[in-house]
Amino acid sequence: MGPDSKRNVLKGKEGENIAAKLLQEQGHRILERNFRIQRGEIDIISVKENVLYFTEVKYWSKTSPIHPLEIFTQVKIRRMKTAAQHYLSRNVSFRSHFVSFSLALITEKRELKYYLHLF
Repeated sequence: MGPDSKRNVLKGKEGENIAAKLLQEQGHRILERNFRIQRGEIDIISVKENVLYFTEVKYWSKTSPIHPLEIFTQVKIRRMKTAAQHYLSRNVSFRSHFVSFSLALITEKRELKYYLHLF
């Protein structure tokens, strides 16, 4: 792994830590971090009231040429939904909860922009 890859991994982990902390401050209970199955991954799974949140976390630079929501390709959406279905199959107590697929965007100033109910 080269220096740029290591730096990106560290920024990603830092972004996830910031997002988890800010979500907890907003009343979320973090259930899982980096939930992985063979066909997908979810950065943070949290619950608040009667909503189960499956959240993708991105550390975003202003210099990026694309809008953060453009990361949700059909493949990414399918993989997140597959991982969410797998999580729900193992955690039946959450089956009656509403489900929200969300994006936690961490800016260079360490601010959280949270996009809810994307799909």
